[in-house]
Amino acid sequence: MARLSRYVAFGDQAVSSISNFVAVAITANVATPGQFGQFSLGYAGLLLFLGAQRALIGETMLVKYSAAGSLKAPVRRGVLGASVLVAAATVPLLLAGAFVADQSARLIWFVIAASLPFVLLQDTLRYLFICEHRPWRALLIDAVWAVLSITSMVAVASTTGAVWAVVLCWGGGAAAALVLGLLLGRVLPSLRDGRRWLGVNRNPGLRYLGEFSALNASNFVVLYLLALPLGAAGVGALRAAQLLFSPLNTAFSAIKMAVIPELVRSKGTAVFRMRLIETAVVVAAMAGLWGAAVMLLPGSIGALVLGASWEAASGLRLPYLVQYVAMVPYTVLLAYYRSVQANRLSTLMRAVLALLTLVLPLALAYAGGTVGAAWAFALAVAAAVVVGGTATVVSRSRSRSRTESSLHRTDPAEVELRRAADAR
Repeated sequence: MARLSRYVAFGDQAVSSISNFVAVAITANVATPGQFGQFSLGYAGLLLFLGAQRALIGETMLVKYSAAGSLKAPVRRGVLGASVLVAAATVPLLLAGAFVADQSARLIWFVIAASLPFVLLQDTLRYLFICEHRPWRALLIDAVWAVLSITSMVAVASTTGAVWAVVLCWGGGAAAALVLGLLLGRVLPSLRDGRRWLGVNRNPGLRYLGEFSALNASNFVVLYLLALPLGAAGVGALRAAQLLFSPLNTAFSAIKMAVIPELVRSKGTAVFRMRLIETAVVVAAMAGLWGAAVMLLPGSIGALVLGASWEAASGLRLPYLVQYVAMVPYTVLLAYYRSVQANRLSTLMRAVLALLTLVLPLALAYAGGTVGAAWAFALAVAAAVVVGGTATVVSRSRSRSRTESSLHRTDPAEVELRRAADAR
């Protein structure tokens, strides 16, 4: 049953990712280059706020509440209320973008801002259902969103062709999925419970949010700074090469989202170790298979996918493959840290990654150009894994030493019982 639940959670993430990809592709086909650029900016802002909410609310739910199964009504109302508060804080930021955008694209920004609350609340419901060991509900509401939004977007694109109308169909699908999710969950958001939930869970919630913000800030800033030594074409080549491996980002996020609840529920048992090993094997297999496919990608297909950027990006495939191979232990370590609430270790590893991501690519870009910058990103991930793994070994060794020290001060019979329990 647990294995089936994980597969359903994986399927849910796949449906969500595919539908978003199709939505962006349809928008790109009806928009002018300028309109699509404005849409991309607004959509990037929406994804940024969605990621921040997942760190603050979603990951906190998985870590602290997965073991409980069905949650109490105040908690269920609280997580949704917290999502409403996040929406209230972030919608004005997207609206500000609308006022500074070109007049021709202003309506697109308004529609994206209007869609944000529905997207945030629907995503919180997904996490709630997975946390309560009901991933099929998350899959159902995502499937409804996908079917409704894609069919309506295709219809609008083939008739009016207005970009804002296409985006409105996407947001309308999110609203319909949200209504279905609220009916399935028999829950409504409560602002009072939301404020209480955020207060009770400010640690680890704020810590997770800080980790997310630091990593995204470093990635965002370094791309702009790399334009100095590499130029816009060099940065474009890095982004194009990263795009070839982007499905692995979705896969790793899906695995982490599906596995953390299982690890939390099995903590302290032999199943816990099995789940970690299984996760490592699955992540490594996905990285190996997709990496091999990218490395063997024919030039004709690469040019079809990336256009003129393929020639520059093709030479960066090897360092990006190494980076994503290094992401295998990084993903497993992060899932482990979340499940056992080793928050200091996760903060340390992600802080090292954020710092090195900001420093190393700039240094190696001046020395080795675009290839040097690509290898620097791989080196940053590998170094973060080494630091995280070393810190984990040291932490476990110190914990074991303290346990042994306390055992020496207890009754010998109790010592033997505890050792026998550890052996099992």
